[in-house]
Amino acid sequence: MIQVVKNASAMIMLALLGLVGVSCMEDSGFNIVWNGLEVEFEEASRPNGAVRRVVTQNSATQVDQTSVRINLVGAHINEPVEVTIGVDPSSTAVRNVHFRLLVSQVTIAPNTSFVEVPIEILTGNLGSEEEPNLVLAILDAGNTKISANYNKVTVEIRLSCPSDLAGRYSTVTAGPGGTTNYEVTITEIEPFTYRISDITGGVYSQVFGGNDNPAIFTELCGEITITDQPDVVFGGGAFNGTGRVNADGTLRITWSNDAEDSGVTTLTRIP
Repeated sequence: MIQVVKNASAMIMLALLGLVGVSCMEDSGFNIVWNGLEVEFEEASRPNGAVRRVVTQNSATQVDQTSVRINLVGAHINEPVEVTIGVDPSSTAVRNVHFRLLVSQVTIAPNTSFVEVPIEILTGNLGSEEEPNLVLAILDAGNTKISANYNKVTVEIRLSCPSDLAGRYSTVTAGPGGTTNYEVTITEIEPFTYRISDITGGVYSQVFGGNDNPAIFTELCGEITITDQPDVVFGGGAFNGTGRVNADGTLRITWSNDAEDSGVTTLTRIP
């Protein structure tokens, strides 16, 4: 009987606390939709605030078109928002050598949410060893607030090289549990972007008794990059890594996850 009374009292107390909590949340405005207004670069929310533009050079006079987007975050308004943009001093891309910024001001039209900022990439001028980064900044937006976190974006301008990594590979991974031998498949998603069937090279399967963990990676002129790929097997983290394509056609990928598992996987194509 004593235990029943205690439980009943506890339930009553929890119910009262719940009512108080709801009342407090209502009073504090948690149920009110944010009514602010600010401008931001859409691509600035990506890892490192960067977006990559890969171009293929076909002539010395080639010019490619691209853009980045500026968003108006908040409810639509009945008047235009004039946004001034400029090149940040940290930019390593040279104006009229690597790029042309066609406008210095863009307008988000009334009752709309975004506008594109046009950029010309001077592909014909790019050298094979160059890796220019164009850093754009929002300088002014009139009476509209500029986002504190997403007011700059980096456009990584990269020249492509031939890429053909799709196929089956035997793998040797030095990592948790020692050396693991396995087999993976790499499929092409789009030019320079691939999906590997297991980024751990068999570690999750052979060492931890789990499933394969697929991941997306990019390869550009021999450099492999893995960025924030989800751990779909054990969850709660992401995989990141780097690697390269060796002269003999083998791949070497160094990977790690948020659980502090890491490894170096060497991949050899299966004929």
